[in-house]
Amino acid sequence: MNNIYMVFFDLGLNKGGITSAVLNRSRYFYKNGYPADIVTFDYKYNSSKVVKELKKSGKMYSETKLFNMFDFFESRSLVTHSEKNQFLYDYYDHLLNESLCIVQDEKISRYFSKTTGEYLLYKKGNFETGNYVLDRFENNQRKERVYYRKNVLKRIKEYDYKNRLISERFFDELGFPFLRRNINRETGKVGKIYLLTDNKQFENSSELCSYFLSELIEDRSENIIICDGPGSFPKILAAGFTYVKKYAFIYTNHINVRNKEKNKETYILKNGDQLDGVIVLTESQKNDIIRDYNLNNVSAISNFIEIPDVVNKPNNDSKKIVGMVSRLVENKGFVYLIEVAKIVTSIYSNVSFNIYGEGEYRSRVEELIQENGLENNFKLMGYTNDPNKAISEFDCVVSTSQIEGQGLSIIEAMLQQKPVVVFNVRYGPSDFIKHEQNGILIENKDTEKMANDIIYLLENEETAKKMGKQAREDIIKQYRPEMIMQQWEKVLDLQ
Repeated sequence: MNNIYMVFFDLGLNKGGITSAVLNRSRYFYKNGYPADIVTFDYKYNSSKVVKELKKSGKMYSETKLFNMFDFFESRSLVTHSEKNQFLYDYYDHLLNESLCIVQDEKISRYFSKTTGEYLLYKKGNFETGNYVLDRFENNQRKERVYYRKNVLKRIKEYDYKNRLISERFFDELGFPFLRRNINRETGKVGKIYLLTDNKQFENSSELCSYFLSELIEDRSENIIICDGPGSFPKILAAGFTYVKKYAFIYTNHINVRNKEKNKETYILKNGDQLDGVIVLTESQKNDIIRDYNLNNVSAISNFIEIPDVVNKPNNDSKKIVGMVSRLVENKGFVYLIEVAKIVTSIYSNVSFNIYGEGEYRSRVEELIQENGLENNFKLMGYTNDPNKAISEFDCVVSTSQIEGQGLSIIEAMLQQKPVVVFNVRYGPSDFIKHEQNGILIENKDTEKMANDIIYLLENEETAKKMGKQAREDIIKQYRPEMIMQQWEKVLDLQ
């Protein structure tokens, strides 16, 4: 039987498109008889809780397993120990018990030497649950920060005389150290790593990650790795697999908005001949890659698309809403969306542009809103766990994105029978939007044309409804889950 390992850096509760795509794929693979699990490299003290919450919410399939690098080596450490490392706990307990405690409030306490008055410790957190940090000082300089979770010591950070982080130590549930990594005090980057469980030294994180993969996955042809995070690709290559089948999935455009190659994505393409296959989301990107990189093992497979019931729009005829669900990042073209909103609202003051999402570009978008006097008509709604509910409120969905891998949020809107008005950029929209039939494609950056088409759809509800209905029918036909599964079975040669 095939075992499929989908590799990317971290798994979180509020992660975006790639995480959702991987979780969906795992669900469909499992339901079709192919175990497909997730492999991550990040450190989380509560990774089991994250998995539990994802499964409880239905985002993660009940049978999907998570193999995390830190959890893997912690488990290996626990195999060699049967009793608690009392020495470690006694050391910090002694410091606390033999010091004079001054309580600031229910979350902060400070500790001083009873004999010299020297500042020794700083304790902050929820003391009842045992989730707190403990800072240890020498000569008024912080030397360590100790992390406790449910009164279990999990990690210790060490600092130099300038309060710069210089190392981290990680501990198993019994209090034994299983990994230590040095930190470059100037750059903050991880340096040499000492894996105490295996008596091994690594020059950097990438080497450790490669070793983890080689220990986790047996080198046989039935096993399959899908690299879902471009940063993980070099780690997979360096793991030294001979028989494991290796694929890389590229979710985004490999060319940036300035028409320059993206380093991580193009590194995959330039080394694609070392893989069993490279997978992208659209036929147009596949064809460009074959042409530009002379690769013959490229396939186009869409993400699995969830087909929800249509959510009825709340009855509010007094306010028209143009909406978008998107990360707040520069390449989503918010500067153009602001221009569109300014034109539309100058004609119809009762139109609101509602944007769901968060990101590092939020402050700049807020500045653009104020600079253009759109405070009453352009709203940043924040992150949503339920994009379908958000989309249900929209009369029209817009995308000014300057670069796409596919455009999943546009597809989700079309499944909700919403008319979409989208800049025609590489890659994605033109693969599933038929102009003026199931959506409207606009020449990139033509904000006036986009504004006029939005106004037209808001004024002509029957046309908008007809376009939205056609959109849902076309998307369901083009992205049926059983068809996508068949494509995967063919590309991976699943048995």
